[in-house]
Amino acid sequence: MNFSKFFAGFFLGSLIVLAFQPFNYWFVTFLIPGLLYQLIKTEGVKNTFFISYFFGFGLWAFGIFWIENSITVYGGASPILGSFLTLLLAAFLSLFQAISFTAFKLVNSQRKTYEIFLLFPAAWVLSEWLREFLFTGFPWLYIGYTAVDNSLLQGYIPILGIFGIGFLIVLISQMFLALLDGLRDFTQSKSLYLSCLVLIIVFVGNQPLKNFNWTESTGKISATVVQPNIDIKEKWTQKGLQKIQSAIEKKLNQNPLQNLTQSSVIFWPEVTLTSLIQKDRINEFRNNILKENNLLGMVIGALSENKSEEIYNSLIGIGNISGIYDKKFLVPFGEYVPLSGLFSVFFDFFNFNRPQIFSGSKSELIGNELIKISSAICYEIAYQNIFLSNSKKTNILFNASNDNWFGTGLGPHQHLQIARFRAAEHQKYLVRSTSTGISALINHHGQIIKKIEASTDKNELESFQEDVILKSGQTPYAFFGKNPFLFILVIIFFISAILKFKRDENLF
Repeated sequence: MNFSKFFAGFFLGSLIVLAFQPFNYWFVTFLIPGLLYQLIKTEGVKNTFFISYFFGFGLWAFGIFWIENSITVYGGASPILGSFLTLLLAAFLSLFQAISFTAFKLVNSQRKTYEIFLLFPAAWVLSEWLREFLFTGFPWLYIGYTAVDNSLLQGYIPILGIFGIGFLIVLISQMFLALLDGLRDFTQSKSLYLSCLVLIIVFVGNQPLKNFNWTESTGKISATVVQPNIDIKEKWTQKGLQKIQSAIEKKLNQNPLQNLTQSSVIFWPEVTLTSLIQKDRINEFRNNILKENNLLGMVIGALSENKSEEIYNSLIGIGNISGIYDKKFLVPFGEYVPLSGLFSVFFDFFNFNRPQIFSGSKSELIGNELIKISSAICYEIAYQNIFLSNSKKTNILFNASNDNWFGTGLGPHQHLQIARFRAAEHQKYLVRSTSTGISALINHHGQIIKKIEASTDKNELESFQEDVILKSGQTPYAFFGKNPFLFILVIIFFISAILKFKRDENLF
């Protein structure tokens, strides 16, 4: 076994974390995939598995170590146990890289141009696609998310989506690799010329696409984004509930909001109200809003209950806007405990009286004739189908979250980057309200207009008010969805398998 290559794979996986927020060294994505390919191109199946596994472990061990904060601070586990469980999750997630690149090696027909420019990028995206739906899914740290700040590729986001952009980034990395090989050895002139041509086409073609509008403006509202800055443990107490209810009433009646118009909406974060929402409470809010007659309404996160007494994490439209959205993709150890009988031996994750949440079924757009809000709660914004299912009808996106679980580490920044990419994918404004940050207003190109930084020590409510342009229509990605590109991945692997079979047949 080549242990030096295992270490090199781990180092490259660790290094690619720097491409994501808050570091934002996106240019390393043009180097690292090509270097990983160099590590495994001459190796057998067994070594390829371990090299790519260690690459994945470097990515996950450093990229999601913020999960340890959730397990220790809010789960009651010791720091040692919290670190162990986080690294155990990283070890599991690393299997997706190992399996995908091993599959690349198994179907590789050793046709160099095809291998470099199609099969290897397809294998990279395969690892991300598998991770999106297997074992409830964890669609985090996709390489394509780095493109939201990459001025050389931003124009392709609403056309290709996250998987297409990921494929393009890895392809570009392979192009640079082929370019260097061609300059070093002119017998590789075919790859040299092809690489130069493709890179020129991609980078030049990006320029007009960056400013192209796939959606059109249909109106405007005034959005007030609220960040309560209440810690989770306080939030789930009676004192915390009273505090947030008082903050809501104060926000609805304070003088600075008297300049709001009938097109003004207040956005509150996930589970702002920790008590089960009741009809009389909704009517009380509605009466307060309508009494002022200067507010379109508000969207607020609350717990709701159905007839069978299952509790849902919901967003509710109140005032002159209506609709209920229930969270579909729940956070393991955040809203439910998988294998709870086993993990309860080690720690009590709901040690601050938080109820177990069930996956909901309501997917209503929140709004009225003017405004159609497509919603995503917390980390489910990382799932593409959340906004794709309503892309034709919606004219504004909303992400309500509670990133207090993640502390002030990498998690909130990575989460915000995903939200920005969703806005650019659909070319629609996205409002993001969180309990303790990072809250933001994001324009239709994924750029931040205004934000409130993350904080775990502030006690005062923060907010800002900005105009939001409502955008109707669909981008090419929103119209076609992700399935056409996934079909292309299948075709690439299928053709490669046929080429591999013919090559092996000719050897006998």
